[in-house]
Amino acid sequence: MVAEELAASWMLEFAILLGLAKLSEIIFVKIGLPRVLGYVVVGLMLSAIGFTVSDVIHALALLGIITLLFNAGLESSTREFFRGLKSSGIIAVGGVVGAILAGLAAIPLLHASFIEAMAIGVILSATSVSLTVKTLEELGSLNSREANAIVGAAVVDDVLGLALLSTLPGIKEGIISLDSIIGVSALAFAFWLAVSFGFQFMSRPLFKTLMRTKIEAPLITIIFIILMLLSYLASYIKLSAILLAYAFGLGLASYPYLAHRLSQDIAPVVALFTPLFFVYAGVIVELEELVEYEIGHYTYIVITLIFLAIVSKVFGCYIAARIAGFSNTDSLIIGVGMMPRAEVMLTSATLSLQLGLISTHIYTGILMILPVTSLIVPILLKTLYARKITV
Repeated sequence: MVAEELAASWMLEFAILLGLAKLSEIIFVKIGLPRVLGYVVVGLMLSAIGFTVSDVIHALALLGIITLLFNAGLESSTREFFRGLKSSGIIAVGGVVGAILAGLAAIPLLHASFIEAMAIGVILSATSVSLTVKTLEELGSLNSREANAIVGAAVVDDVLGLALLSTLPGIKEGIISLDSIIGVSALAFAFWLAVSFGFQFMSRPLFKTLMRTKIEAPLITIIFIILMLLSYLASYIKLSAILLAYAFGLGLASYPYLAHRLSQDIAPVVALFTPLFFVYAGVIVELEELVEYEIGHYTYIVITLIFLAIVSKVFGCYIAARIAGFSNTDSLIIGVGMMPRAEVMLTSATLSLQLGLISTHIYTGILMILPVTSLIVPILLKTLYARKITV
């Protein structure tokens, strides 16, 4: 009887966590903040009362982030990735280099170890431009040259960020030489290319074959099996599980009809399980460590991390955009537009904390980057476009 109760307890846990996550979503969206921030806040509150996540919920949380990245890939394509690769690639690389340099700056500023500094650099390399795209749409500038550069750079940035994310286990094991980091990143990128291009060519014949089968819901069933196998393969070769999930989505997106069908089918899975990952990201914070920390020093850490997050993207992408031939104002717009952070940053930060690469106070400081960038980016973009019109 006890065993049956323990086996069934995850059902109650799932209902409570998802219910609290969706309640926070209502509140945070209403006040204009990202819903993902609400999920993390729920996790932090649960951590404060000593709540721990079961292995079942942990597995479902991982399923959520895998399906989220797969769905994100479906919304783009390898064609889009290479279409504006020259200028967008320069901008994305500028942002990533800026992030790595910002991570290294944490050594003197935060007295971080080299390993922790590298992890911070990888975490800060992630970009989420959904907020930027929404703001540009409201400003009527979504089809401008600088807006297209931001969207293109965000796609390249995702790939580079996920490749860097795959270096974290190696950093954990002490493999922190430049050669090894470049090697792991190159391996990750090679696998990404193989999966995305392979399924780009296979998407149409795969769709036709699946639709001729007599199994129930053939499209989502077989695609989901392949998704899980690719995620396992990535984990098995010590890369991030979400790397090939994103590449798989990108490859299938080359057939728009298939991508649209899959996006509709996978949306309920994303809505059900993705919140669990970000709730988990809050639950794993050891709040006792923060209580023992001096408030003044912790405030300094938070402010420093926010400063590094902003400067890394604004100046890194600004300089790169100027090299790519954009004007001074447009380059600033691109830099600011690449500033927001969300899901991939939180994924990198959570993995880094799990691996012991960063401390709890660094992790919670990184969490504060999300609301700050979400609040200031729309204001800065509107100001820069107003300046552009008057010049």
